[in-house]
This record gives sequence, C-alpha cells and structure tokens, in this order.
Amino acid sequence: MNLNKFTIQKSFAISAGAGSGKTYTLSRRYINALLGFDYFREDYQTQDSCYENLKSAKVNQIVTITYTEAAALEMKGRIFELVSKIINPKLSSGNEDFSSIQEANKHINKEQQDYVQETLKQAYTDSSNSKISTIHAYCLDIIKSNADVARIDTKLDIIKEDEKQKELSSIIFEVLNDKANKELVLDISQDISMFFIENLINKYVSNTKFRNDYDSFKKDSINLKTYKELMYELYPLPDINEALAELQDDPTRLKWFKQFHDNFLNFNALDWKELDEDVKAPSMGAKSFPIADPIKKELESSSLLSVYSYIDIQKEALFFEKIDKIKDLLHQIKSKYDAKLDELGKIDFDTIISKTLEIIPQVQTNFKYIMVDEFQDTNATQFEIVKNSCNADTNLFVVGDSKQSIYSFQGAEIEVFNDATHDTSVFSSIEPMDKNHRSDGVVLKTVNKIFEKLLTKDEHLKLIKPNYEAQAQDLFVFNQKRAEKGSFKYLITSQEYQTKEEKELTEPLNELDTITQFISEVYHAKHSAYKDISEKIYKKEKAIAIVFDSSTKMLDLKQRLRAKGITAKVSASDNFYYTKEVNDIFNVLKAIDIISRKPKYLSGSQKYYVVGAMRSNILRCDDNSIKEYLELNKVSDKLNEYVKIFKSMTLSQAVKYIYDDSNIMGVYAHYDDVEQRVVNLYKFLTLCKDYEDSREANLYKFLSLLENAIYFSEAKEDEAFFKSASTKSIEICSIHSTKGLAYPLVLLGNSDKGLYSQITSDALKHNNFTLNNEKKEIVGFKINDYTPLSHRVLKEIDKLKHLAEKKRLLYVALTRAEHDVVISANLKQKKDGAISLREDSYLHMMCQALEIDSDELYGQNKSYCIGLEDSSSEDAPRQKLEYIQHTLEPISFETNTLVSATSSADTTSNDNIAAKLGTVTHKIIELYWSTFSKNQNDILDKMMIYEPSQRKSIIENMDNFYGSDVYELLKSGVEHHFELEFTVDEKTGFIDFIYFDKENKGWVIVDFKTGRETQDKNSKYQEQLNFYQDVLESLGYEVWQTKLLWLSCANHNYY
Repeated sequence: MNLNKFTIQKSFAISAGAGSGKTYTLSRRYINALLGFDYFREDYQTQDSCYENLKSAKVNQIVTITYTEAAALEMKGRIFELVSKIINPKLSSGNEDFSSIQEANKHINKEQQDYVQETLKQAYTDSSNSKISTIHAYCLDIIKSNADVARIDTKLDIIKEDEKQKELSSIIFEVLNDKANKELVLDISQDISMFFIENLINKYVSNTKFRNDYDSFKKDSINLKTYKELMYELYPLPDINEALAELQDDPTRLKWFKQFHDNFLNFNALDWKELDEDVKAPSMGAKSFPIADPIKKELESSSLLSVYSYIDIQKEALFFEKIDKIKDLLHQIKSKYDAKLDELGKIDFDTIISKTLEIIPQVQTNFKYIMVDEFQDTNATQFEIVKNSCNADTNLFVVGDSKQSIYSFQGAEIEVFNDATHDTSVFSSIEPMDKNHRSDGVVLKTVNKIFEKLLTKDEHLKLIKPNYEAQAQDLFVFNQKRAEKGSFKYLITSQEYQTKEEKELTEPLNELDTITQFISEVYHAKHSAYKDISEKIYKKEKAIAIVFDSSTKMLDLKQRLRAKGITAKVSASDNFYYTKEVNDIFNVLKAIDIISRKPKYLSGSQKYYVVGAMRSNILRCDDNSIKEYLELNKVSDKLNEYVKIFKSMTLSQAVKYIYDDSNIMGVYAHYDDVEQRVVNLYKFLTLCKDYEDSREANLYKFLSLLENAIYFSEAKEDEAFFKSASTKSIEICSIHSTKGLAYPLVLLGNSDKGLYSQITSDALKHNNFTLNNEKKEIVGFKINDYTPLSHRVLKEIDKLKHLAEKKRLLYVALTRAEHDVVISANLKQKKDGAISLREDSYLHMMCQALEIDSDELYGQNKSYCIGLEDSSSEDAPRQKLEYIQHTLEPISFETNTLVSATSSADTTSNDNIAAKLGTVTHKIIELYWSTFSKNQNDILDKMMIYEPSQRKSIIENMDNFYGSDVYELLKSGVEHHFELEFTVDEKTGFIDFIYFDKENKGWVIVDFKTGRETQDKNSKYQEQLNFYQDVLESLGYEVWQTKLLWLSCANHNYY
C-alpha cells in the first residue's frame, strides 16, 4: 500500500520531481497537522484518517521553512486560502479545490465535520501567528524568543548586503595595508595574488560552517597515503598490459615504457624524453605501436604529468605555513568585521544562523510539526538547526528534489538532501512524487531518457562518496490525454569548414541570428508545428522562454529580435546601476549634496562628482565651460538652482523636477533604446520614493547606498522593463531565474558551449567532499611552480561537482516546458569533415543519452531538426526618431499607506518645507530622543537640514518634546512603540507613538503634530485618533486614552 503523502502519522521525506505538485501536497499536510488527523488522503478507501488518535496543533506549533521570502509568502497564502475554502459553506462547485474538499468531508461524520470547522476557523483567526518563513526569519524568531539564552540585543538591525560589502571592503583594505601585516601580506603574495583571496574572505566571513571547516584544514587532515589513493581514483592511469605485450619483442622500448609508467605510479612522473638525460628517448608512433603510442600520449597529457609529479615534502610543509598565514589574515578580518557590526548596532545573517545553532540545544521548543520545503537547497548548518528544533514528539517532514539543487554558489549542499533523506534514524522513509502536472508526455519521455543516462553513478569512485550527484527519477504525465503530445526538437546553426581566406570574405553564420529567425517565424505564425505558441503571442500571453546558462548573449539577442520588430523581456540583463542615465542622475544628486554643504574649495573627489554632473545629459555643459567653472571655483547656475529647489522638496519631488526641467526624456528620444532608458529613469524615481517611505529623509545615506551599488559591490539589479505587445510573451533569461516557473515553449540556447570552461582557473581553490563518510574542506594553490597535493585533488573535485550541478541545471531548464522544447546549438565542421562538439556540453550529453549522431544534427535531419525559411529576411522598418520635446507624464505613486486626515493637495513651497520639518522631527524623536540634546548638529547634518531657520525650528520642536510628560515616561522605561504599523482594508498605516499606562491598565495613543494649532485642526486630528483607537481595539489592544502632542512653539500642550 502506498504511503499517503499528506499523512501526519510519521516523519518522512518526499523526493518531488519537477511539476509534481509540491506546494499542493505541503498545504494539505499542513491542514492535516492543524486538525491532528489525516483529513486529506490520497486514497480514502485504503488509507485511514486516524481520527481516534488526534495530534492537533495550533498555528504557532507548526514550523514551515522554505527557501525565499517570496516563497514563504506564497506558501502562507496558499495554505490559508485553502483553510478559508474549507470553512466556507458557500464555496463554488467550480472552484479548483471544491472536489478535493468535498471528497474529504464525505469520509468523515457530522461530529468530525463540526470539529474541522471549529478548529480551522480558529486557525484562520490566528493565521498572523503562523510560523511560515525562511530559515533566517525562523532563526531570528528563536533568538528573539530566547534573548536571555542568546545574550544578544534583539533590537539590532540586520545589515543590508550592499552596506555589508562596503564595510567589508574597507576592512579588507585596512588589514592588508596595515604596517603590522606588511611582511605577512608580502610573504603570501609571493605565491598568490591578494585578488584571489577576496572570494575566500567573503565566504569565510559569511558562512559559519565553511569557517569552521576551513579552520580545521591542517597538514594532517589527509595523510600522504590517502592523497595518493585519491589521485589514483580521481585520475586513473591507463591499463598497460596490452601495451607491454605489444612491446614484448622490443626490449629497449619495453624497458623505457615500463619505467615511464612506473614513474607515474611512484609520483615521479617525467616527460617521455626526460626519462634519462644520457640516453635519447626511443621514438614511438601510432602506425608501429597502435596500442602503446596512444597510452604514451595519454600519460604525457599535462594534467596527468602534473598530478603524478614529484611530491616535495618540504614544499608541502611550506604550503601549510602559507595556509596558517592566510588564516591569520582571515581571523583579523573576521574580528574587525564583528567589531564593526557591534559599532553599527547591526547583525548579519551568518550571526543569526551561528547564534541559533549555538543556543538551540538549550531551547525548549513546543513544535509539534516541522516541515521543510525546497530541502535540496538546505545546508548542513541549517539542517542541524532544524533537527535540534525538534523535541521528542515533533513530526519532521521534508520535501525537495535533488535534481533541482542548483544553488551551491549560495551555500546549498545537495549532500545534505542525499544523506539525510536516507537516514532512517531521522526519516522512516523517502517517498517519490513522480506524477507531473506541467509537461506533455513527449517532453517527459525525452527528459527521462536523458537523465536515466546522465545521472548514472560513477562506479570507479570508492573513497569519495558521490553524494554530490542527483538521483535519477522518472516523471509520468498526470493527464493521460497529454501522453503523446508535445515536441523536443533541435535548432542547429551548421557552419561548413572555411579557410582563413574564406572567413575574411564571408560573414560567418551566427546562432543568435538562427534563434532570431525562428522566433520571428513563430511570432508571425509561419510554423504550423508551433501554431499554439503563435496564438499565445497573438493573445499577449506567456509563450516562450529563451534560456541560457549565462547572461553573456542575452542583450545581443534582445537587440537582434528588436531589429525584427519583436520586443522581449530580458531577465538578468545589464546592471541597472551601471546604466548611463542612472549614473547621470546620481552624479547630479551627489553634486547637490556637496554644494549644499557650502565647501570653501572642492576636493579632488568632490570635483569628480561635480564635473560628472555638469557633463551629464541633465546639465549638458561643454568641456570649456566646465574648465572655466573650476578655475573660478564655481558651478553652473542650473546646478545652483537645483540645490535651492532641493531644500524645499522631498527627494522624489526634486528628482521629478530635475527630469522635467532638464527634459532628459527628450534627450534620450533619439537613442535606439529610448524606451529602456525611460523606464530606468522611472525605476530610479520609484527607488527614491521607496527610500523616503522606509527611512529618514537623508540624502547622504541614500547616495552612499547608491554609490556602493555603482562602484564597490557586486550587487546587481536588473534593468527596469518597458511593456509592449510581446514583452509578456517572450522572455530571455538565465536558467536559474526560471526555477519554479513554467513556459509553453522553452528554447535552450548555446547548448554546444563547453561547461568546464566555466570553472574558474583561480590560483586559489577551495571545495569539499565526503571522504570515508567524513566531510573534508580543503584549500589549494601553487607554491611557485610546485602544485601541492590538495591542489591536485581539487582540480578534479571542482570538475566533478561543477559538471554534476550543470546536469541539474539542464534538468531544471528542460522541465520548465509545458509543451515544446527547442535545443539551439552551433555546430562547426572541421577540416577533416568531422563535426566539432565538445564532450562537456549540454548538447553532447543529450546526444549521448538519446543516441543521436551529431552528424545528423549538422545535416539538418528533419526527424530531429527545425527547418527555417530563407534567413535573409529584412529587418522591421524603424521609425525615424527626431530630437523632440518629450513630456514626462505626471507620475503618481501607488501606495497602500493611509494618509493623514488633514492632508491636502496644496503643495506650495512653504507647505513642503513644513511637511519636511515635521517628518524630520518625527524621525528624530523615534531614533534619537535620548541623544539629540547632546548631538544636535551631527543629527541635523545627518538629516540634511542645513538652513539655520529650519534647524532652529526643529530644535524648538525638540525642546517642547523634552518638556512633555512623554519624554519623562520614555526616560522611565515605559513599555512603548514608535511608528506602530497596522493594516485596514489592505492599506497600511502608522501610529506615531503608543505607551502602556500601568495605573489605568491600558494603552495611550499619542500623535505628534507640528505647525500652528487651530481648533479646526484639533477637531480633524481627533477624528483620526478615534480611528486609530478603533483599529487598535479591533486588534485586541485595550486603549485607555488618546492624545495630541503639539511640538511647535506655543503649541506644546495636549488636546
């Protein structure tokens, strides 16, 4: 009898193939956990509900962990949407969940149905207390709930990634340039560039498990005997028995050949000609020695010669001395980084994980169920936390797919999935989910055949556990009507061999042109086999994903499609921050910030930004004018005008004014990609607004974040995308970005590319593997011309693990397709007529598994290949663009934030200034109420308030605040909340301040106000306070009183 996948009767794991309904399964299991019995079952005839043995749980006793915040929100939405459907007596029979709910209810009696309704209604009410989150959010919750054990300030902010990179870069620079480290750095840099250590530093600082593993790497981590055995296994030497038999009648060559081979066995490999300096090496040749000569050439390959070369014990010792010196630098950097976090009052994700791992064994949990989604993306540390979160009665359930583990670069360890799911001390069993709801039968059958061959275990590995490989699992079409539907075809660009002279005379064929032609023909409905896809494009529905293993060719393809009049959305495109238009507006804002501080002279770095602003497409000053301005220590009048404007506007208002005033849209109107540039400018404007909504009005800090993104960090932000008729239909994207998505047609581009070429040839390597069931983290780099043993091993470990992940990436790409797969490749003919195809390419993998000869693909065999019309069709006519006045439509920001009851549409300059001062006063009270009196000037500078009159107004407001009883209550340590967030009718609002009055046992709402007090305003504001009171009471707060606190002069009384 098959196990009910929804059951809560035992702890087990599920291996869920692509498109098999993971979320569907997990959400139903969650319902069963709430109810404590198997309400949902796969087979109601053979599987028991176990109602008599209830194990119900409240929402805060069920932990559900998934990989991303977006996935957590989607999961929570799906689960409680299902709850709402079960408790809805008027659920429409047309609803997709109606039949499964009806079937579940049909198999329980009236008493049990009442129990289900009562329990799920309570769960729905308590849904805000549910623990459905990422691992980091879960760990943060554990820390906050056990602050006494963690001994950590739970009010610490999580450092943003760009801020972290900026601080870390500064620390690395400081440590490497510290005079005390001069000899240390010099010694290390003789063998390895400091450039290569940066990746190691980032991983060391950000990953506790890696840090511990790396620190444990010592000279005796792996002994010499084991290293030799590893290399015999990773780099097997060819069998020479037949070669020796072939040379039996040639004593000279036989002796030389045996010595040549024995040197490899003894790790003293030498080139064939260098075997004996005093004797000339005997010649060989494939004609005379068809067996021995190929073996000689294989042994002479650079990889085997390097691996089996002499082992120098002294240089091995020197290597580990260098390792210790690198550790010294790493420890210094980590120590300074931790100190910087403390100084900033910040915490990072690694600290959250490591602190949770430290305290979790001491924490008493009451979790009845723990469920982990996307388990293939977990690492050892995270799974250790999950296991330690379980008590004696906790039911543990995980679901994932080893074949979709594609995030090793983000710390995912497929080894955890493979080892844990087969550990019977943790899980009673691992159950397959193999019914695919996404793809047509032809696609699935082809995918099954490919991966049955690709995921075969490497039998020659004995010492190393191949737990970095996924396990093959056939997928079966769920709907049998689709069993024979779908297609799997090849789009081949065939290039005949050409001499150097011929290449100079003719333009070579390009794969991107072939893809463009194919997309154009489908777009214009010229392919009957893809008429359904053409129809989807016509209806502006999702139709085609053109996926690549890397982003290098995406923008080129986008431009080629554009020339055909086809617009495609590009995911993972050029970095938004690197675009000319974003750099221009950044430089102008930077110049405004610099000039507003009224420096006597511009420093070198300040000139850089001011010149950049004046040279930008916004200010458009010529070089002669800029030179004159600098000589006079002045800037353009327009820039001075913007500085004045900025003092009376918010950030987003000022940016919008600059756009309009400079007619920047008109400037870009004659560019080929005007639409892209326009939406990038709009996106920047939205970033400004988002920043205003989430932080204090601080231009300097905003520019610092941007500066880091533009110049210092590797953080990437895709360009914004403009919409057109086909944008939704055609997407060009990386394979990684398609995870979890589905497309009617998937076209895999550049499938002939060699995958080993993507392995970085870093001078410094580090990786891990399981040796005799023990995880080993090792590091390797050359010492002058000597290759240490660890580096020799790492070269092949890198290749094995890299290729294993690439196979999984191919699986993800192919299983995104609902109906059609197209494999695009460029095949070249060599001089001898053979077809060139790298063995480490996706196409070669597929050809081998499917037993397709690459010659047939090159020859455009119609059984496999897609035929195209004459590819010389003209480009789509392009409308001639002129330099025109481009009016920017008034922008309105959609927001879910409730506005003040007295807000008006009047936005005069004085009102803007008053609003700005009021906002700044609110922020100072929230962030600096206890320190403002001591650090007035620094805080006002930070808030970018420079005008004396404005500074005076805020100081007066704060003086009035210090004279209020609210300040006295804060000093006494009263329980309070600033900016309390609430949601009503899907809109979010904030209450300035609430505190708990112990004497009257209720909360007091305080609304801070600046400006001139009037009776009319008091009346309107009191209405808003009454609204706040209703909201809080509906959320369960006991409100005792509401107050207005006027902060402006002569208004500092409660109303």
